[in-house]
Amino acid sequence: SHWLSTEFHPSIDVSETDDAIEIRVDLPGIKPEEVDVEVRGNLLQITGERKEEREEKGKTWHRTERHVGKFARTMTLPCDVQDNEVEAECCEGVLRITLPKAEQARTHKIPVRAK
Repeated sequence: SHWLSTEFHPSIDVSETDDAIEIRVDLPGIKPEEVDVEVRGNLLQITGERKEEREEKGKTWHRTERHVGKFARTMTLPCDVQDNEVEAECCEGVLRITLPKAEQARTHKIPVRAK
């Protein structure tokens, strides 16, 4: 009985430091091998699939609110990043992606000298 849609939309937080953009995605129950992260220019795409866990014998399911199925989120990054240095890690249901900014997008602090 599949009354839930087979797509779900994980929540995303985006923050920024002088050197990088950091993204956190809530993906409870997802294994790292079930997630794909791709960067093309200033587009970030996160796709994956949460597998169904209904193989347990002798159980009658009365309620299933945990979303299963495919998900895809595409977002435009606020600036260019070094796509060859992007890091992604999955820890306790949270996917963390660190995208180092491209050199021209970094904040350069200029020292102000007394004259």
